Amino acid sequence: MAARLWRSVLGGELAFAVALAAILAAALSLPAGAALATALALSIFVPGALVAASFVLAACAAPGRGASLGYAARALLTEAVEFNLAVLAMAFRRDPLPPAVDLPAAPVGSPVRPLLLIHGIVCNRGIWRHWLARLQTAGFGPVRAVNLEPLFADIEIHAARIARELSALRREADGAPVAIIAHSMGGLVARAALRLVGPQSISRIVTIASPHHGTQMARGFPWSPMQQMRPDSPWLRALNAAQEGQLAAPLTSIYSLEDNLVVPPRSARLDGAQAHELRGFGHLGLLSSRRAIEHTLAALADA
Repeated sequence: MAARLWRSVLGGELAFAVALAAILAAALSLPAGAALATALALSIFVPGALVAASFVLAACAAPGRGASLGYAARALLTEAVEFNLAVLAMAFRRDPLPPAVDLPAAPVGSPVRPLLLIHGIVCNRGIWRHWLARLQTAGFGPVRAVNLEPLFADIEIHAARIARELSALRREADGAPVAIIAHSMGGLVARAALRLVGPQSISRIVTIASPHHGTQMARGFPWSPMQQMRPDSPWLRALNAAQEGQLAAPLTSIYSLEDNLVVPPRSARLDGAQAHELRGFGHLGLLSSRRAIEHTLAALADA
C-alpha cells in the first residue's frame, strides 16, 4: 500500500512536470524537449519545498528548541535529498515473497542473532536500504523487515502484527529473543508489542526518531495513529505510565535536535532508556546517518 501511495506521488510530480512543460512551451516558445527538461528540473524542487515547509512548521511549533542555523541548514539539505531517495526506494522496491527475510540466516555454528526492522507511518521496508549490508556484516540473522498495513491502522493493530512476527522469528531462530530496530512510529509499535509478548521475546529495542512523548506535528490529522502520536494522546499517556522508568526490555533512543517531524525533538527521550542525541539530521536523514547506525550496532552488541 505504501508503494502504491508513493508511486502515486511520483506520478503526480510527473503530471505536474508535463503540465508545466506545456505552459513553458506556449509562453516562451520553447521546443518541447527543452520545455520538458526545464519542467522536470523545476519539479525536483517541489519535494524540497515540502521538506523546507516541514522545518518551518517545526520551528513555529517549538520555538527555541535548540537547533542552530548551521545544523538546521545541514538537516534541511540532507533531508531533502533523503526524502527523494526514500520515496524512490519505497515506490519501486520489489519485496520477496513472504516471509520477507532480507538477510540469510547465520552460518552453521555462528551465534543466532534475530532482528526485526519496523518502519514508521506511510512508509515501507524500503527505508532500510542503508542498513542491510551493515547488519549482514555485523552478523545478524535471520533479519525480517515488515510492511505495516493498513497504512493508517491503529497502533495496537500494528502491535498485534508485530507480536505474530516476533513469534515466527523466534521459531526460526530456535527460540532466541529478537532485537528490534524501529523508526518513528515504529518505536511506539514496538513498545506496544512488548506489552503483548513480554520481555522474554525481545532482547533490546532501538528506536530512531520515535515520538515517545508525542509530536506537535501530529495535530490536525484525523487518522488514528496520528491521533495516538499527539502529545496529549490518552493512548500515549497510558503507554508511558505503564513503561516509562520501568521498561520490560532494554531500550535505546537515537534522535536529532533538528528533527522536522518529531516536535519537540527531545520527545524521543524516555526515562530509563539509553539516549543518543545527534545534530544536523532530519527525520528521514537519521536513517542514513553513519553515527545513528554505529550507535545502533553498539547498543545491539550488548543485547
